[in-house]
Amino acid sequence: MIEMLAALILGASKSEVPPESWNCGNQIEVWCAADGCASTPPDAFTAMDIWATADGDLSVCAYSGCWRGRAARSAAGGRLLWSGDALPFESAVEGAAADVTLLILAADGVGFVRAGGLATPVLCARALRLEAD
Repeated sequence: MIEMLAALILGASKSEVPPESWNCGNQIEVWCAADGCASTPPDAFTAMDIWATADGDLSVCAYSGCWRGRAARSAAGGRLLWSGDALPFESAVEGAAADVTLLILAADGVGFVRAGGLATPVLCARALRLEAD
């Protein structure tokens, strides 16, 4: 129903409507390694912009670039999970690939992202993404 409504509003057929997307951001920054986790001071955290689609596209942007690629997606008990292996870090400066995991509790949009050393809680909302970044 929502897809058909979006199609009508956009003047497109149901097959042309972009898949459901989630957009997430953080209010704190947490880094974790085998020996422990630490958060950055509240006035020094780096904002993240995270996009994930129902068909498996995943983008986790922080600092000067984004880990971006295709991820396996699963859903169970209201939990949505994206996991991508060795997603490249796309930026003007060569970056390291990382395994990336995004978990969202669909009922309230609270989630968690792990990419590189980042292991950060995020707040997410359903969104209609009309164009790629």
